[in-house]
Amino acid sequence: KKTTWVAYGEDMAILAGDGLLNYAFETALKAFGKADAMRVAECLKILAGKAGIYGMIGGQVVDVMSEEKKIDMETLLFIHRNKTSALIQSSMMIGAVMAGASEEDVEKIEKIGEDIGLAFQIQDDILDVTSSLEVLGKPVGSDEKNEKTTYITLEGFEKSKKDVEEISHRAIAGLKSFERENQFLNELVEMLIHREK
Repeated sequence: KKTTWVAYGEDMAILAGDGLLNYAFETALKAFGKADAMRVAECLKILAGKAGIYGMIGGQVVDVMSEEKKIDMETLLFIHRNKTSALIQSSMMIGAVMAGASEEDVEKIEKIGEDIGLAFQIQDDILDVTSSLEVLGKPVGSDEKNEKTTYITLEGFEKSKKDVEEISHRAIAGLKSFERENQFLNELVEMLIHREK
């Protein structure tokens, strides 16, 4: 399908993005209901930070500015951490805060979310090379065609596969370090990271 800006114009696409970002906060506030005000405030702080200029928007800006340029690993990891990881971190951290986790545990969750996001993104780069349109549901080989720097172009295919395993095992070990084990979350992380599509 055509992108929003192609179908409706750049001005409407920008407004749609603004509207959706605000709608995310509306949705979050409705979901919190009558929960403890201090916890809700902390959750909104996390959501704003991870979605904002020092999170997903900042990562997207660097990603757009890096198009058709060779970038180094530091820049690539900045993009991955501030786009993919930030989204996962915010979800996990908000859940932890609402459950009454300590500040220390929320910080551990933040690190686990970063690892999950990095492994997910590296796996995405792998699938762009190894999968097919039918399986993946989106065009494959687009990174190479668009001369986009990926984890694979910097580290190679075998090292990328090894790093997905290492980072994902570190994330799962982090999850298992808590007193109560969440089997569903462990399985979800495994599924996300080792997905075929």
